Amino acid sequence: MKHQVQLATRLAEQLLWLGRDRLRGAALARADGIPDGVEGIDAAWLTQALAQDFPGINVATCTRRGGHSGTTTRERIGFELAGDQHPVDLPDTLFVKITPNSLGTKVFAGIFDLGRLEVGFYNQIARDLPIPVPRSFCARSARHGGRFIILLEDLLARGCRFPSGDIDLAQARAVVRCLGKLHAAFWESPRFETDLRWLRSYETRRNIGVENLMSSRANAPSISRYHDELSSGVRENSHKVHLHREALEAYWSDGPRTLIHGDSHMGNLFFEGDDAGYFDWQMVQRGQGIRDVSYFMTNSLTTDLRRLAEKELVELYLTTLRAGGVTGQGVDLDWVWERYRAHSLYVWISSSVTAATPGLQPVEVARNAVQRTSAAMEDHGALELLDEIVNR
Repeated sequence: MKHQVQLATRLAEQLLWLGRDRLRGAALARADGIPDGVEGIDAAWLTQALAQDFPGINVATCTRRGGHSGTTTRERIGFELAGDQHPVDLPDTLFVKITPNSLGTKVFAGIFDLGRLEVGFYNQIARDLPIPVPRSFCARSARHGGRFIILLEDLLARGCRFPSGDIDLAQARAVVRCLGKLHAAFWESPRFETDLRWLRSYETRRNIGVENLMSSRANAPSISRYHDELSSGVRENSHKVHLHREALEAYWSDGPRTLIHGDSHMGNLFFEGDDAGYFDWQMVQRGQGIRDVSYFMTNSLTTDLRRLAEKELVELYLTTLRAGGVTGQGVDLDWVWERYRAHSLYVWISSSVTAATPGLQPVEVARNAVQRTSAAMEDHGALELLDEIVNR
């Protein structure tokens, strides 16, 4: 009942702000510089958005070049400048992320503060990362509700590559090194108690009840939809992940923590030269670094490749952490390996929600996620480990 009340409260809160936004309309967009949709992005808005980095800039024309809408609306933007202007570090095309279109998605994104978290990342964290990330030219979120806009460089125009097909071992190594560098840079950072105190963490998890309610209700439908793709152990016992979610959350927050991407699957990944980088930082948070590694390897590697290379890749991750100055418990192989196994249970939470929600991801993506996660949970004895965690 407590979780249902929390969900009802959060829903009412978001609907209230959406109603206010609808009533104030264009006046609100003028006041805070956040258009209600891509239709509000024109030459005047783009001039104002770029002015901080490029004083005196004057955008003459602005054209939309296509995009799509999911948990955010995404659109590629082309533009021309007045006169002979064109700063050398301003790309010819830009990429906009803005409040999603549909009411349901707006409410979902608002409840979980997805836009606000990513705006905070680009305004306060991105410049300090030792890994490739998109450059942001403007990132704004409303004080209340879920409205936001982020203006990014176009990674395609930058020459970056995106995964196509299965991740191979060389790419997997690049991703693990990327995550190790990211985590080492923020390992037990004192900033978590100062300017980054707003990050999601075990201590600030106001949505955990809503999250658990949604994920627990997705468990049975995901099993029904992909029954034959799952092991009998997962079909019969995965409900325990939700039953004991509180114990898992406490376990996942124990020990050293760092800045994590939080949604490190291959769909949020790009390659630049020999390096891997990440975009879509809506789930950025403070947590155990090995969670990002487990999420990537469980969800995005084929089961055969994971089985072949996971021990090598976890050791590469620890080597990268040590090279970044990390010492102590966080680089102890036994401690890290147990948590690597346990975080496959989190991947199940995520993949089962995706599998139970038609349209959230293509069917093949959802199928791959639950198949791979089910296999990893079996390989790692993760449900048996859950029993140990509960009884400690």
